[in-house]
Amino acid sequence: MRSYGTLDHAVDLMRRHAVRRLPVTEDDRLVGIVTLGDLALERDRASALADVSAAEANT
Repeated sequence: MRSYGTLDHAVDLMRRHAVRRLPVTEDDRLVGIVTLGDLALERDRASALADVSAAEANT
């Protein structure tokens, strides 16, 4: 199994491929999705994107 597991790698992949979401797999099975908002919360809690991502859904 190939494991990257770093925020830096996720950011790099998102930038290079211009995507906002990445699949998270374990043993070739999808176990989750990491989003641009997730990374914003981890990297810079003071950013506007982190604020929006952390807010409760309004639906």
